[in-house]
Amino acid sequence: MSDTRTDEIRAREAAATPGHWGTGYDGKGTYTIEAHPRFVPGSGAASVNDGIIATLTGEHCDGQTYCDADFIARAREDVPYLLGRVAELEAALGRVEGLATRLEEFAENALRVDDRELYTAIAKDLRTRSAVEGTV
Repeated sequence: MSDTRTDEIRAREAAATPGHWGTGYDGKGTYTIEAHPRFVPGSGAASVNDGIIATLTGEHCDGQTYCDADFIARAREDVPYLLGRVAELEAALGRVEGLATRLEEFAENALRVDDRELYTAIAKDLRTRSAVEGTV
């Protein structure tokens, strides 16, 4: 059921630097998005990382720049989570579609003519209510 945009998002997520991302702050208004930030005792540094992914510059104590940096850093874990939820929901919709088909088959093969219309209408309603724009 996946669509082109979801596939493009999956590809971008797979191509991005893996692992946990975090933020660093220089105390003057510049935030960095860092790969694998961590504190290493005895390293002589406040923290270390495996590289800078992005740099955002704002004003000292600029709340918006902090919020943007936090959003970008958390996207590394949020996007895979959301893609997983999309896959789960697509699978659930597929199961509903399968149930609607079975209901129609039951109506066609096992019911009197006047009952068939009712069950066929229920199956159609299931499909309509579970349809997501751009899919099915």
